[in-house]
Amino acid sequence: MPKVHIDDTLDLHYELDDYTDPWTTPETILLIHGVADTSKAWFAWVPQLSRRFRVLRPDLRGFGQSSLPPRDYQWSLGGLATDLRKLLDQLQISTVHVVGQRVGGSVAMQFAHDYPDTVKSLTVIGGPATLSQSSLNPGAWLEQVQREGVESWARSTMGRRLGEVSPAMREWWIQEMGKSSQPVMEGIFRYVRTMDITALLPQIKAPTLVITSDRGALASVETVREWQTRIPNSRLLVLPSSAYHLAAALPEECAEAVMKFIRSL
Repeated sequence: MPKVHIDDTLDLHYELDDYTDPWTTPETILLIHGVADTSKAWFAWVPQLSRRFRVLRPDLRGFGQSSLPPRDYQWSLGGLATDLRKLLDQLQISTVHVVGQRVGGSVAMQFAHDYPDTVKSLTVIGGPATLSQSSLNPGAWLEQVQREGVESWARSTMGRRLGEVSPAMREWWIQEMGKSSQPVMEGIFRYVRTMDITALLPQIKAPTLVITSDRGALASVETVREWQTRIPNSRLLVLPSSAYHLAAALPEECAEAVMKFIRSL
């Protein structure tokens, strides 16, 4: 179980997949999962990416095998981005292609803003700049988690998250997301209901790909395009799907889009 010591409250777990030719010097892709996910969320991506790239998959603070923060921890995108920068420093990785999904995409945008010299490219998959214009309601999610627990929340929201998938796949994701710490989820939901990084977007320097769905519940295509166009060197890819967790619902399509995007650079 590879871990690095970030600070007195965090030992951060990560997976590093590398099936590249040993005589080459591959670039690294940093994959940032969303709320209630872990590094396991990228399982379908690894076979496609790891022959060409080193694939770094951390468990964000409070999730998976990484340390649980104290109850009074002040959640922020900046704090999560700093954790990731410290991980890269300890692994002696100077530059990465960054891919984030859902709130992990928001973390990815914050990371690209805060550490521009580290980011060779940025891909955001269903990652909001703010939830103020979304039909989703983190305040209601917070109340549900407090009242019924994390698994109940995951079960009641999974249909909109994954769209039309098999019952077995839906149940797997419910069980995985349902393992998340309730205090962590409560703290995250308190934070994301006020999260807004719109003002930072014009300062992102990395070439950026934003992926969204044409019928997803997170935000309309028009809403996503409105903030995506604020990122100077960015493009938008709209996939046909009712899911907003596209990295899980359409992993092959998303991974191929990321590789095509990086090749285009």
